[in-house]
Amino acid sequence: MIANFKEIRFFFLRNSLSALFLLCLFGCYKPEVKKNLDFCTRSEVKCIRENFKIKMLTNRGMVILEIYGKSAPLTAGNFITLASKGFYNGTSVNRVIKKPYPFIVQLGHKPYFDELNETNKIKNDSYINTKSINIKSIPLEIKVKGEELPRYNQIVMKNDDFKRIKLIHQRGSLAMARTQELESAKIQFYIALKNLPELDGRYSVFGKVLEGMEVIDSLKEGDVILNLNKLSN
Repeated sequence: MIANFKEIRFFFLRNSLSALFLLCLFGCYKPEVKKNLDFCTRSEVKCIRENFKIKMLTNRGMVILEIYGKSAPLTAGNFITLASKGFYNGTSVNRVIKKPYPFIVQLGHKPYFDELNETNKIKNDSYINTKSINIKSIPLEIKVKGEELPRYNQIVMKNDDFKRIKLIHQRGSLAMARTQELESAKIQFYIALKNLPELDGRYSVFGKVLEGMEVIDSLKEGDVILNLNKLSN
């Protein structure tokens, strides 16, 4: 009888401790929540909060672009800074993918940007290092509807969040090219030749073609951006 009582007491004690352990494991645990850091508060970044129109002259014709500073302030700000300093002038188209179906045209290729003349130096008001005249990498920037700040260096894959992406890849959308590293976009950008939902949430869309999509369709590798100027906001 005494043995049975000890066994019963041990059984309840063991289960009580197990319940307490599970309570601490699941009830006391607070999952880490990623906060959307405001990269625009960093002093070396010049973000813009407005939309701008850009006139891009290529060797095949004129294109009018709209840049979305309201939804992609860092990416748009960096692009506007580079454009205003003439950095895109003379850059080339280095990638055109149209088979097996229309995909992208990639622009802004400048293989020797480390050898700029002294007169082409860019002030340090963006992700730009004036000492080596190297373009610094900028982070992935994705704006999700309902959130105050864009998400930086976070691929958006969750279904509910994916549906709320503000800027998506439609025909004529502009987005920054990058490597597999999330913070690796520099100067090159691409223009979508068709709707590309498979790229949404993975690359920073920051603008679109307003006029001249037929010019974009005609671009070939080796074609050149002759001039890129801001028109208005």
